[in-house]
Amino acid sequence: MPSLKFISFAVLFSASTVFAQVSSSVVSSLAPTVTTVISSSATATVADPSTSADTTITISPTTSSATTITVAPPTTVPTTTTTSTPPTSTPVPSFRIHPNGNTAKCLDVRGAVFQDGTPVQIFDCNGTPAQDWIIAPGEGHVVLANTGFCLDAGSAPANGVGMKIWQCFANLPAQDWFYTGDQRIALTNQGFCLDLTGGVLTNSNQIQTWKCTDFDANQIWTITN
Repeated sequence: MPSLKFISFAVLFSASTVFAQVSSSVVSSLAPTVTTVISSSATATVADPSTSADTTITISPTTSSATTITVAPPTTVPTTTTTSTPPTSTPVPSFRIHPNGNTAKCLDVRGAVFQDGTPVQIFDCNGTPAQDWIIAPGEGHVVLANTGFCLDAGSAPANGVGMKIWQCFANLPAQDWFYTGDQRIALTNQGFCLDLTGGVLTNSNQIQTWKCTDFDANQIWTITN
């Protein structure tokens, strides 16, 4: 019969070997599941990668048969990133402004020079940005589209004052126009209207202001897009 000392050593060696394997499997925990068969009681301390702390595992089989333990790595919950699309702005419609319904002629910025003081004139319609205006019924600016310039009547509106563009400003009387129901473009509360100078449709004729007069064909302006 083997000695008791030898038997104890064998059991201890077997348990140590098994838990060394369990420790190695849990520490790596990269595999989805680790299964080990244990035939004797023992205790092992292993590193827990999910908490950065040590975990002690004690296995005590209740029967003489082998006990199976399964160690699974912690479940990682995927994070979801939600992105939103910024709202898109609606472009403001722009128009051509014609003298008294004559769609062959347009209100035009001379030479397409977009700077303070450039005259505003009559010219053949050609679809260029120099003839592209933003205007709406009622009170507001008459703006040269896609620029910061407005139709401007100067600081002292009067009969015969030539029109120009100027940097747009809020609450500036020289740029405060009112497009009326009878198709006149009038300076708000000032009694002057945009006027086709002398009724002349020749290219480069600079537009002026003139006292608003009912049924004056030179002060009727139609818009198209």
